[in-house]
Amino acid sequence: MGQNQQKSIKIEAFKKQLVKEISEKIPKECQIQKHGLKEIIKLILNQKKYLQNFEYLSSGAYALVLKAKNIKKNRIVALKFLTCTSKEGLKGIESLKKEYELLQKFSQSDFLVNVYDCFYLMDQDVEEDKDGKEKIIITDEKSFFVMEMELCEQNLKQLFDYLRKTQLPSQEIKEIIAIQMLEGLNTLHIKNIMHRDIKPHNFLVCPSQTYGFTIKICDLGFASAVTKSKSYYLSKKGTDTYFAPEVEKGQSRIQSDLFSLGLVLLELDNLNVLNENWIDFDIKGEIYQGRGIASKYQIDRNSNIYKIAEICLKPNYLERTTSGDLLSELIKLHGKPLKFTLSSMILEEQIPQQAQQIFDRINELQKNKEKIPQQAQQIFNRINELQKKKQTQFEKDAQILLDNTDSRIKRKDASKQFTKVEILSKLLKSLYEDKKYVNNFQILNFGNYGMVLSTKKVEFNNKEIVLKIQKIVDEQEIQNEIRIMQQLKTPLVVQLYDNYIIEKATAPEKYVVFELEKCSCSLQEYLERQGKDRELSDEEKLNIAIQVIDSVNYIHCFNIIHRDIKPDNFLVCLDGNQLEVKLCDFGLSTQLEKNCEQIEILDMVGNWAYMAPEILTKNKDDQYKIYSKKSDSYSVGLLLSLLDNYLNLKENTGFTFMMMTLNQFQEPFKKQKINIKRDTEIFKFIQLLVVWERVKRASLSIIVEQNSKKFKSNQNDMKQIISQHYLGPIQNVKTVNIGSVGPLISQNSIPIQNIKKIKIRRMEDLYKIKEFQFEDVEIDFHNNNIGAEGAKDLGTGIAQCNNITTLTLYLSGNNIGAEGAKDLGTGIAQCNNITTLMLYLEQNNIGAEGAKDLGTGIAQCNNITTLMLYLYYNNIGADGAKDLGTGIAQCNNITTLKLYLTYNNIGAEGAKDLGTRIAQCNNITTLKLYLTQNNIGAEGAKDLGTGIAQCKNITTLMLYLEQKFNLFID
Repeated sequence: MGQNQQKSIKIEAFKKQLVKEISEKIPKECQIQKHGLKEIIKLILNQKKYLQNFEYLSSGAYALVLKAKNIKKNRIVALKFLTCTSKEGLKGIESLKKEYELLQKFSQSDFLVNVYDCFYLMDQDVEEDKDGKEKIIITDEKSFFVMEMELCEQNLKQLFDYLRKTQLPSQEIKEIIAIQMLEGLNTLHIKNIMHRDIKPHNFLVCPSQTYGFTIKICDLGFASAVTKSKSYYLSKKGTDTYFAPEVEKGQSRIQSDLFSLGLVLLELDNLNVLNENWIDFDIKGEIYQGRGIASKYQIDRNSNIYKIAEICLKPNYLERTTSGDLLSELIKLHGKPLKFTLSSMILEEQIPQQAQQIFDRINELQKNKEKIPQQAQQIFNRINELQKKKQTQFEKDAQILLDNTDSRIKRKDASKQFTKVEILSKLLKSLYEDKKYVNNFQILNFGNYGMVLSTKKVEFNNKEIVLKIQKIVDEQEIQNEIRIMQQLKTPLVVQLYDNYIIEKATAPEKYVVFELEKCSCSLQEYLERQGKDRELSDEEKLNIAIQVIDSVNYIHCFNIIHRDIKPDNFLVCLDGNQLEVKLCDFGLSTQLEKNCEQIEILDMVGNWAYMAPEILTKNKDDQYKIYSKKSDSYSVGLLLSLLDNYLNLKENTGFTFMMMTLNQFQEPFKKQKINIKRDTEIFKFIQLLVVWERVKRASLSIIVEQNSKKFKSNQNDMKQIISQHYLGPIQNVKTVNIGSVGPLISQNSIPIQNIKKIKIRRMEDLYKIKEFQFEDVEIDFHNNNIGAEGAKDLGTGIAQCNNITTLTLYLSGNNIGAEGAKDLGTGIAQCNNITTLMLYLEQNNIGAEGAKDLGTGIAQCNNITTLMLYLYYNNIGADGAKDLGTGIAQCNNITTLKLYLTYNNIGAEGAKDLGTRIAQCNNITTLKLYLTQNNIGAEGAKDLGTGIAQCKNITTLMLYLEQKFNLFID
């Protein structure tokens, strides 16, 4: 036997032994088993000879991880393998490639696992050369994808288990672990990357010379980038045990990572109390509903880590602040110098820790009259320079901001509340320190009560917002304004995102900050601009007038009186050729009791030019002024007069309106001989509203009801909105303190609610779903004979409503046919957010083709968790059952499935295909099938049962197979 032959035998024996040792440790669930491992060892020893000393580390469903030594770089590494020969493997490779690219971006961070390289192992062939010797040929076929990364032999889950069995860590060590986890997550978040699978398994524990360990984030396979235009993802990815409430509903946001982290932090902080399976249905339900956090366990609720976890576990994602804020807060609470360097954040108001240590050392050297090293002296000088700069920076910023503001805007601050540098600089300092905003502010306006700035909010992916800052004189008035705005949740009104108090930087004065929706300009500014160029067309003016009436009528539905209607208090949003008008500024508004029509007070409130006669004519201090919805209506009428006659009325608007109002009149503007247009659609409204006697004046609700097709705020349609959002006047509830808030605490005084449900019974009302952002929609057109054309229109309307999460359609007895079912399915397919879909399509003659197209549409709705289809008497047959089942099988998230297919003649083949497709829905827990009168026979029943048997998670099963035979299994 030759030397080469002996060497080959030894190599083969080595490979065989290596495969045996490793394969014995690979779980059965892993796709790569002994045969695949044998191939890996063969290929890597031939193609990557610098990798040696392989040992088993871990594995997942599709990946295998081996420990190895890279002799070229002299380092121990982890190698992650995925096969290229299966569909699942190819998907995993794309995920792994993304993970590699992301981790490469963060290679400077000590708290994300390092990746060194990635490569393919190619398939090999053996050929004979000229001398008849075997020669290995590398082909173009890819066999395995490999990622070479830093070796960390233990994850946080394993560390938790070890600590439970041995010795629990000190509070200091637990806080260090928490800080390192937050640092790793913040490193991702500041780059707008959300991890989407935060759990103990995905933090690795690496040896370190500081605390003995370093915690590193790994497994970025599900990670996704968020942008201004895409702030969330409509899919459930990750581990459901650690899902945030919004992820459970199908929306993954960057704040969702914080919720998952909160659960991990709780376990870390209470290892002696919380076992590895502590997160159950009851725990999550309690947290989701805001009723408490792990109340059945005796956990430490006074620790620093709990304070952070409590913020992470807020049910509303908007209340969870940011990973950077949480990191900064925990470092402050920890209160001890860290032995490692953070790279994800530098606080503007803090001197970096390393520099501070040098600063302290220099002071010590100076005190002892010792020589200061040159480099240290340079840093010392730089620190002093930064400290001096800090003292004046906010004053400089305030001055620059004022210098860049139009003098006409500055003149509006008559009381000089905000145009003083010393006041504005204090406010800017507070806004900078909060780190909520991109530090680029612009002054938009001043008013009698405050100032308005534009900026971008970091938490909203740098979305442009407006900050209205107002000095607090009367807290009750501020509470009233907040309460009113939080009830008004449609596009007709400017939206309030958040509110909070500034007081530390401005003591003893206190200021309230309103975070508001950004619009293009005020209606007053819009009219001024347009007036310079041209007069608006009658159509353009009517569009604005309708929206003005709509918005004020909308607030009247809540028994809210605005009391300061004027062009400055309507904002215009311009988007291409689209113009939206929104009512704003509710500082003077009041909400009446439900059975109250008016209030009478001695004070005169609002802009005199737009006041109603029952207010303006009572100009003596002892005369009561009457405020009601009709006083708002009069103000709206005057505003419409200016809108329709801007070029004639713009010069002396205030004087003209006041003089007319103070002198009783029969017809608006006629007595004063003022030339206004009297032949327009808007004048018809003016005649009803600009009426001197209050009792004869029309209410806005009457105008809206008489012209219901033009307006969105129809009284009947508003009832559902009011029932969900009406809070009533503030004096009817316990006063809410909006005073100073501690760091990290949510700054919403009253939770902002969302409009949820609407019932539609007319085709022409479909637009309201989109306009009012309804999520839960019920459409009832049963027995209306809408036919195929009606179904097409319905599908087109539904397709515009991307916000729908729950859709219920009652369409029984409408004869929509196959074409109608197709168009309906096409419309439903556009609603990507749907999680619950209920279709009542009995007796519609949709047939096999209709069932197929309906199934195709449903298949596009990947987020559906509950699906109910009522298809009695539709004659879909075996082919229809097959195609419908194929569509359903694409909805991987379904947990509840109810199919009512009575009298559809699906037969044995249809039952077989239906069973095969149901078998693919692995997450089903509740299944109800109504298949009476379908002639499925014994074979069909057998095949159906075989399919259902594959659904291992079913807890409730109801099968109706004959009229007299029901099988219940619970």
